[in-house]
Amino acid sequence: MKRIAVRTRRYLRAVAVAAGAVALFTVTAPPASANWGGCSGQTCLEVEGSGLYVARLTVTPAPGSKFYGRFHLTGPGIKGESALMNWHKGSRYGVGVGHGVNNHTKFCAEGWEYTVSGEIKRSVGRTCVDVHM
Repeated sequence: MKRIAVRTRRYLRAVAVAAGAVALFTVTAPPASANWGGCSGQTCLEVEGSGLYVARLTVTPAPGSKFYGRFHLTGPGIKGESALMNWHKGSRYGVGVGHGVNNHTKFCAEGWEYTVSGEIKRSVGRTCVDVHM
């Protein structure tokens, strides 16, 4: 009878330790988030949201960048083009998305510099963000 009680206590301790480890991992694991961003050249892209829900995409010039041109924004169901203007610190181009996306959905932004006469001169950077869990 005593051996059964000892085995039962050991089994219950092992179950408690395993449950504690699972609870600790669950509490300390960071939640997935759609708040990512990145810059390449003079183009920065920020994806705002939570988990796989994307609220908004925002494109800005990289810190210290100044150019005359526009931004192109692409992704599933998104094909946006900003106004042709002088881009500088504080300038933003945003598109509201407002829905969930599939895991590993890719959004990209590319900045294009234009001549004063309105012709494309060159790409000033392309950056992409992968929204994932």
